[in-house]
Amino acid sequence: MLSDYQALAQQFTREDAGKIATTDIDRAIDLAVVRYSEDRERIKVEDLTPTDANTLPLPTGWETGFSALRSLEYPIGNVPPTMIDPARYSLYQSPASTVIKTLDGVSVAAAAVRASYTIKHAVTSSLDTIPLQHREPVACWAAASLCDQLATFYAGQSDSTMQADTVNHQSKSAEFSARARALRKRYLDELGVEEKRNAAAGVVVNLDLPDSRGQDRLTHAAAYR
Repeated sequence: MLSDYQALAQQFTREDAGKIATTDIDRAIDLAVVRYSEDRERIKVEDLTPTDANTLPLPTGWETGFSALRSLEYPIGNVPPTMIDPARYSLYQSPASTVIKTLDGVSVAAAAVRASYTIKHAVTSSLDTIPLQHREPVACWAAASLCDQLATFYAGQSDSTMQADTVNHQSKSAEFSARARALRKRYLDELGVEEKRNAAAGVVVNLDLPDSRGQDRLTHAAAYR
């Protein structure tokens, strides 16, 4: 359940300075669930009643911006199932709505059509559709997003006038950036997802600023004066 992911994300982030709020953790978990839903599809099946010979409404569980139509079975009940060729139907968007249109003379007016489509996984206080063996990888992806945020936060603190604080902030930024990469890799490895499929969720920028005297810093040269 959600509390399990919250605890794991905090554990994997290993941040004890209070920089991450509960809302940040929940948002990171939401993003991780969306990513997991893309990598491991959740299929929903629904029977649709045609509105005319070539038009079907979208399923009631359709999630705009995420769902994708995977198959249409018509007529229902044949063994083996009779599937409409994907090349013979498509989504059609009008100013009023989006519907499913059958093409090339495919008529579906006589009976219901069984649609299979994707929806997002759900993680709430009462529902968890992610398999138990994938709970930790999903929490790793959430923790990686949190580590990216922390790396960016500490990178933004690197202009301190106190040299010791500057070095400490740079060290923390590098530490959290490395941790984010390791956590993201664990997710990809455990789910068997190709790394090239991965899109970076954040970028840490190393600000090459001069020190308080306008000189190059010990750790790196200034980019401008």
